[in-house]
Amino acid sequence: MRLTNYFIKKKVQSLASGAASRKHEFCTLEDAGHILVLYQANDGELVEPCLDVLRKKNKKVQACVYVTGDLASETDASYIPVHAKKDVSTWLVPSDAVLERFRTIKADILIDITRPGCYALQYIALRHPSAFKVGIKYPGQEWYDLGLTVTDKDDIQYLFGQILFYLRSIRAK
Repeated sequence: MRLTNYFIKKKVQSLASGAASRKHEFCTLEDAGHILVLYQANDGELVEPCLDVLRKKNKKVQACVYVTGDLASETDASYIPVHAKKDVSTWLVPSDAVLERFRTIKADILIDITRPGCYALQYIALRHPSAFKVGIKYPGQEWYDLGLTVTDKDDIQYLFGQILFYLRSIRAK
């Protein structure tokens, strides 16, 4: 039995309030070697072409996929599934084993393209040591170094394209 999102939401809000004090290092798409992308398994068909764009630019791409239900997880080692039924607690907090696994992933850029309410991946994103975090800003989700505001008509592929555009445009010292 799963409880409401109350407890995980409070943990995410607490981590987000402290996110401003973490070390920030802006990174251009050109300078990034490793990219970690977080998304939900339901969006896999939309996200996969976006990941292919990064791979064609010779970037090492790893994906954290939040799996609800009985969806088959990817067999490729670059896909790391987080299963809602076995990898999160009753309070919807990712297990220590999952968090430790993600802390060891080196990523120059973390891109979070989860939809609102996916608190388990937001929690992972906030706990990840990446110095440059990019994502879609939904109300209450304003802790990214580079965040895009969404409108109702925006879709994931369009937003991912916008993220790549801005990552190409950044001029870091």
